[in-house]
This record gives sequence, structure tokens and C-alpha cells, in this order.
Amino acid sequence: MTNRTQAELNYLELLTNTAQLANEDCSIGLVSLDALSQSLIGIHPYAVVNTHQLDDKKQQEVLELAGEHGAPSEYYVSELTNALVSAAQKMKGKPLKVKLSGADSHTRSELLGSELENKEINPVIGLRGVSRFAEKKHRGSFELECEIIKRARNAEGMVNIELVIPFVRTLSESATIIDLLAEQGLCRGADGLKVHIMCELPANALLADKFLQYFDGIVIDIDQLGQFALGLDQSNASLSYLHDDQNEAILSLVQQALKSAANAGKPCDVVTHFIHQAPKLQRWLLEHDVDTVICQ
Repeated sequence: MTNRTQAELNYLELLTNTAQLANEDCSIGLVSLDALSQSLIGIHPYAVVNTHQLDDKKQQEVLELAGEHGAPSEYYVSELTNALVSAAQKMKGKPLKVKLSGADSHTRSELLGSELENKEINPVIGLRGVSRFAEKKHRGSFELECEIIKRARNAEGMVNIELVIPFVRTLSESATIIDLLAEQGLCRGADGLKVHIMCELPANALLADKFLQYFDGIVIDIDQLGQFALGLDQSNASLSYLHDDQNEAILSLVQQALKSAANAGKPCDVVTHFIHQAPKLQRWLLEHDVDTVICQ
């Protein structure tokens, strides 16, 4: 721990929209494949894979969006591949971390064809991340995500693209995702491919030393850690007064993850969207040798 009271944090962007790439000063810290696909494509992944299951009107809408690409799957893969290639080129050889889809089903409810995904009573703690990737119904969508990464890395030569895996609940799920990626031709370590874990759950922080045995690094999402550590629904305005990334319990979890990454000699990034409203957190991060934060 160092005394850095005079220092300031550096800020990197969470890439959610290709419009951000037009800004010459855009410094990308992390790409959200969830947000990018929603802003760029607007079609639910299940509707891309199983267009024939939609009613005639929506089938036509999907095909019109696909346009000259013909197949909706080709439209989906091609457009997102191009976006990742543009982002990777902007990094000029430095790593571009891409977080695979990990959002809950509610966030996809407004997308075209969302009726193909089952409604969940508690979507925030529902089928997300690795459990969703392993789900048979989702397998086609997962394969498309992998195809996007493979095209960007292999066909376009953007080998600086690295993966970040969201919502890894258990150590066994860590092994599962590494196997699932390998089945799709994305073998950790092959051609320099690095795979990181998104630390969103208290379990990820508490057992970070063990999770890091499966991954090349860790990305700590302080907001998500806070949501699960304090049991908050971030979309419920009535509970907004309780959201506090500077809470002692949250900082304890972050510290555990930081320490485990340092002990393992593996890179650690920090994400929080409320950093500008949290001066105490800014100071705390600097005191714990974190000088860069990813935010929107």
C-alpha cells in the first residue's frame, strides 16, 4: 500500500456503442458484447439463431435487418466482428478485453424476438454467464459469439483480443467454460489467447486465488459486487439510497480480489460506473495501488 494522495485516477471507457470509436481520444478498457450487440444489432440472439420460430411478421423484420448478408446469423457475426476489429485496431497492439454476454434476461426483453427466451422470476440471479453458455437452448448463440471472436482474431489478425468471462458461479463452472471455449476452437493459450474472469460475485472475490488458477487475469466489477454483497436491486429506485460502492463490505471483497491477483502475478482491472460520485473510493483505490478505472 502506498501514499498517493496527490495522484489522480486514469479513466478508460467501457465500449458499448461503435459511435464511441469515432472519438480519437477514446481509450477502451473493456468491450461489452451484450451492449454492443443490443446497440448495433437489436435482435435477440435466439431470434438470430432460430428465426423460423418467430411469427411471419417478425421473421420478415429480422430478414430485412439482415439485408444483403442474407442469413441473420451472418449479419450478426459480420457486424460484431467488424466492430471488434475496429476496436482492436484502435488499441494499436495493446490487449482488447471483450466480455462475453452476461446480462440477465430482463435486459434483453425489448429486443426483437425476445419472446423466444423464457421469462424468469429472478432474472438477476437466473440463467446468466457460464450457466447460460452451457444451456442446450443457448448453445447456438454461444457458438455465434465464439465465431465472432475467432473471425476477429484469426481471419482479421486481431490477436490482441482477449476474453472476459462473466458470471462464473463456481470453480466447476470455471473448468466448464474453458472446455466449452476449447470445443469452439478458442483454446486458452493457443495463439496467445488469454481468458479472464469477471469478478462480479462475492464468491469470485472470496475464492479469487482458486478461480485464478483457471484464468489469466481478473476484472473486478465493483458495482456488481455491491449489488450481490448488499442484496440490492439496482433497477429499484426505492433502494437507490443504499447503493454505496464505498461500503466496507464491498471494499473488503475488492481488497481480497486485488490481493489474490497480486499474489498470483496476474493482471487485475477495476470497473465501476459511479467512480466520479465516490471520492472515498477514488482515494481508497489509489491507496491500494489501483491507478486506472474502467467506467462509462
